[in-house]
Amino acid sequence: MHACDLCHQLVGEPSTVPPHENLAASGIGARSNRCKVDSRWRCTGCGAWMYQSTALGEPPNMWRMGRPPADLTESCG
Repeated sequence: MHACDLCHQLVGEPSTVPPHENLAASGIGARSNRCKVDSRWRCTGCGAWMYQSTALGEPPNMWRMGRPPADLTESCG
């Protein structure tokens, strides 16, 4: 996968930065006790998976690029 410039520019930005125009909402990531860890986005231009993390995400409160989503089974601690 070759991510587009718009996706690369979001990586490391605070999660308060809105998604770019080519990102389509693709669900949320939550732990087994339903604590939300991120919002999941898929770029309709390049196909990259982008994650808009909450305070419980990794890294916290930041945008990251990653592999297609997998369910999380950790607890919120």
